[in-house]
Amino acid sequence: MPGTTAASQVRQTQMNTRIDMALKEAGDAVLARLGYSPSAAVRGFWQFVVDHQDDAASVRKVIAPDAVTALSDEAARKASAITSLRSLYVQTARELGISGNDRADIPSWDDLREDWYDERLESEV
Repeated sequence: MPGTTAASQVRQTQMNTRIDMALKEAGDAVLARLGYSPSAAVRGFWQFVVDHQDDAASVRKVIAPDAVTALSDEAARKASAITSLRSLYVQTARELGISGNDRADIPSWDDLREDWYDERLESEV
């Protein structure tokens, strides 16, 4: 079509969302001061999500910064629990007289993951 630009040929859709009125007004004021419309901000955010789809932490940090800290706290708690379980395993093996079960014999998570991938690959062949 003569006179049609590439931008006008892009199919678009409309989104409706609910947001706290005070947050909307404050956000609109900031965007206007920066020279952006709310639509441009949403398009920019959606593009950010697509561009960072393999980096969930970056997306979470933008969407819910407090949740990122909570996730980090949860990961630290789980890591601590795993360390405690490994120590308990070694202690129990020692008390039961099971030899050769020191920390060196406990497979790492990386080793376990690699073994799992190897088993999956073998079963698919």
